[in-house]
Amino acid sequence: MAQSVSVANTGAFSQLISRDYKKIFFDEFAKQPEEYRAVANVTTMDGAYEKTGEIIGLNALQKIGEGQPVPYDNFTQGNEKTIYPEDFGLAFAITENMYDDDKSGHMKKAFAELGKAAALTRELVFWDLFNSGFGTLKRAGIDSAALFASHPLVGGGSYSNYAASGSALSVTTLQSAYNVFEKMVNERSNPRPSKPRLLIVPPELRFEAETLLKSEYNPENAMKQVNTIGNKGVEFMVCHFLSSTTAWFLLTEKQEHDLRFINRKQLQLKQWDEPSKRLAVFQASMRFTTDFVNWYGTYGNAGA
Repeated sequence: MAQSVSVANTGAFSQLISRDYKKIFFDEFAKQPEEYRAVANVTTMDGAYEKTGEIIGLNALQKIGEGQPVPYDNFTQGNEKTIYPEDFGLAFAITENMYDDDKSGHMKKAFAELGKAAALTRELVFWDLFNSGFGTLKRAGIDSAALFASHPLVGGGSYSNYAASGSALSVTTLQSAYNVFEKMVNERSNPRPSKPRLLIVPPELRFEAETLLKSEYNPENAMKQVNTIGNKGVEFMVCHFLSSTTAWFLLTEKQEHDLRFINRKQLQLKQWDEPSKRLAVFQASMRFTTDFVNWYGTYGNAGA
């Protein structure tokens, strides 16, 4: 149903309120912790979509005999993916009576809560890359597979960056995850080793992660065996937005993986009056998306 707005009076009441409370909204938004920034490659988008194509590099040089021609190889065009931004918004209304009678600071709280809601939205949408990363219902990479899956390679074959059967975080399972990075291959199945640098766990696995990575000795061996998985330069972070209490994830350095937070339009606070209802409306909105094109540099384990 269309909103009824008096053009002659638009902005009078809402601007009066905004003058006092708009700063609270943006201040509350800015001071919220940003867990997603520890992982996300934050970029911007300047159009209605972003299209990415995949180019497969050359193979190794081939042995040739004396007087024989040098063989040719070509760059190979792979798959394509298009990423679209999404719109997010939330609004609330303040009546004239509320404004006149507000003795307890409810309006101030409303603007603060709206700022918190905007910050929460960024976290929930970004960390959904992990929460929904074992399926393709919400998003898929350039290879049409989930983020954590058995990935088909353009040159044939496949490579898995996930545990087919979820398993608890332990010395053994973490060693297996490290091996996934060491044995990683490119689209032609040539070695493309990488180094894991960040272990991401839910709060329930905080102490397990700390024990595994920070102990001097192997925590699962009574003979004081050296803890060889704790000296690989891997740190851990606790994510408060993971939906599973047992899932855990490994990533390379930011610049080596492709988990993106793409801004199309920064957070805005809009306002308007509805004089016939004697109220002012305040609307927070932003436009962004979170996505990935390729899976390299990531590993997911759905947990026990």
